[in-house]
Amino acid sequence: MMHSPIWTRVRAAVVVLGWLALLTPSILCGCAPQRQWARNGVTQTAFDQDAARCRRKAAKATYREPFAYASGQEQGLEQSVAQEKIFEQCMFAQGYRLEEKPSSR
Repeated sequence: MMHSPIWTRVRAAVVVLGWLALLTPSILCGCAPQRQWARNGVTQTAFDQDAARCRRKAAKATYREPFAYASGQEQGLEQSVAQEKIFEQCMFAQGYRLEEKPSSR
């Protein structure tokens, strides 16, 4: 069975695009500054409790019935983004700030 040159090129392009799709997020995450929550005088236990409280608040604020359809409600990625914004607002309201992590290099 002979393969035409066009199919060889198409297959090569698909392989290259596949590798790009796999590597791009890793490269971008490696370049982005890593941040962490900080607040003076807080213990790890207190931080964990505050973060859990804010996660619950964000989940409750964006909850929707799993099998109900309502136009205008966030779905999928939009819901995740909304939850993250609410979580961040809650953490800021409790006196936390986002700081760049010290480099481990």
